[in-house]
Amino acid sequence: MDENYPDFPEYGRQVELTTPWRGYRRGTITEKTAKGFIVHLSSGAEIEVYADEIEID
Repeated sequence: MDENYPDFPEYGRQVELTTPWRGYRRGTITEKTAKGFIVHLSSGAEIEVYADEIEID
């Protein structure tokens, strides 16, 4: 597996948070976790969210 392209289809997809986090609504999926996903926001923050807390574009 190429480490630049993790083996899950959601990697790199743009998402919208159903509840904004500190004013941020949009981000990019960077990791998959046991609970859901890690989302990278434009502020540089990375947050962990459940799958039902985001809408994937």
